[in-house]
Amino acid sequence: MSNHEPETSPAARLPEAAHPRIHGMFRAAEAVWNEREDLRALYGSIRNPEYWAWLAWHSHAEYPELAALDFAWPPLHLVERVGGVSTDHAVFREGGIVDWRRMVHVLQAAGFNFEGASVLDFGCGCGRILRHFARYASSCRFVGVDIDPTPIEWCRANLDFAEFEPIPVLPPTALPHGGFDALYTFSVFSHIPAESQRAWLAEFARILRPGGLAVITYHGERATERWMRGETPSHNPRPDELRAELPRLQEEGVLFFPFGAMETPNAENVEHWQRMDRSLYGNVFLTREFIEREWLRHFALVAHYPAPDDWQDYVVLRRR
Repeated sequence: MSNHEPETSPAARLPEAAHPRIHGMFRAAEAVWNEREDLRALYGSIRNPEYWAWLAWHSHAEYPELAALDFAWPPLHLVERVGGVSTDHAVFREGGIVDWRRMVHVLQAAGFNFEGASVLDFGCGCGRILRHFARYASSCRFVGVDIDPTPIEWCRANLDFAEFEPIPVLPPTALPHGGFDALYTFSVFSHIPAESQRAWLAEFARILRPGGLAVITYHGERATERWMRGETPSHNPRPDELRAELPRLQEEGVLFFPFGAMETPNAENVEHWQRMDRSLYGNVFLTREFIEREWLRHFALVAHYPAPDDWQDYVVLRRR
């Protein structure tokens, strides 16, 4: 079959991939597609991101040949740096699938096309979300950046379909002016104070081309409600502390609670947490009014998704 068949064709093949692991993933995905009439009826096209989310979620239990083609999983001490001390590989994998799926949907809903594009994962950690973008890597350039050089080194060694660079705690960076068509950042603006947010938004405006998209998540109304009910693994702030500060949140639009001492079962992380400047990292809660007042200096608001996965809000911005 031709690689140029319409995407609605159930037999349409995936593009050829120069990366051997991704090539193997594509051929294995085609084999599953061809044998599963139920999946073809449900998803309509082998290129449908919902099909790839299904594959990522089910392959480890149902298709060991696909699981064997997956990229390596990071060591637990790096998983902890991304998700906290209670995060294991299952939570890391499943959360990454959910958040990857959402990023794809909100970008595509804004009209973004991955073909021939350049995309930045800001605060990539050890590739929790970025690893799932391997599906697009044959035609799209991906770059991951993080202030922590250790997971960047791990990503360079294990997620070789993308590029990875360390960045400073605050801008400027060495990233090229207008070098990206889109960027996304998950649960970074949920942890940095307003001053840092302003600095990074100005840097995003510099590195995005005019018309480029930025997807940013934050703790909005739903996350605040759940936090006050104790439905979060973090105890900073305590639910009663957050509830007491609600009038200030409504008045100022932002609350920042610096991280306290970080206890870890992983010896590799003790020094890492001790080095952290806790004045620059914590848990942050924002209102939509704050977003519209502070985030739109260089951007136009494309879309706001209040807690689509019952946790963080998603904001889509377009570079003016």
